Amino acid sequence: MNYKQLAKHFPELATMEPAQQQALLAQAYQDAFATEHKMKNWRNNLVSAAIMLSLCFLFVLVLRPALGMSQQTSALVLMLIALPAYFFIQQRRFINQLRRSLQKLLP
Repeated sequence: MNYKQLAKHFPELATMEPAQQQALLAQAYQDAFATEHKMKNWRNNLVSAAIMLSLCFLFVLVLRPALGMSQQTSALVLMLIALPAYFFIQQRRFINQLRRSLQKLLP
């Protein structure tokens, strides 16, 4: 985990020294992704993937023919829009989970 880049997402840590930021982020990570939360994280990831898969199927089976797009164009749209959107949403969820754990640890 790159603590320097991750600390940019948490302005409440800006006043602390880097070693303290790293320690708090490591503790928050351990709290957020501990074994007792593993099933909840798996379920959330599977639900997100299922939603994304269903939206992609909807696009390919319904919207692509309705818009008269070629297969290559629809594949490009999915690769350039849907995949980065999924990664962005997953990153935001990861940061929000860390933020909740970090709020518990901060005085």
